[in-house]
Amino acid sequence: MKSIVVVVAGSGQAHDLTVQPGTSARDVLAQIGLQGYVLSKNRGQNPFAEAENIYPVIDDGEKLFAMSKTDVGTSEILIHASSH
Repeated sequence: MKSIVVVVAGSGQAHDLTVQPGTSARDVLAQIGLQGYVLSKNRGQNPFAEAENIYPVIDDGEKLFAMSKTDVGTSEILIHASSH
């Protein structure tokens, strides 16, 4: 089992969680009661797929970020537009 901290973008609210092998991004978000959010390792990084098993790609004690799907879509548009 691994301990993680999930920070909710915008509010800065942090949730300490314990995850086990087979835990998906959807499982983590459901555990803290977030719907319409995605989970990523870093702000601005592509989010995990909802059904993705995140256990093998996270470290014990790692901080993850929960962002609303709307915020993710907006940042992708800004990144795409600024690259032209």
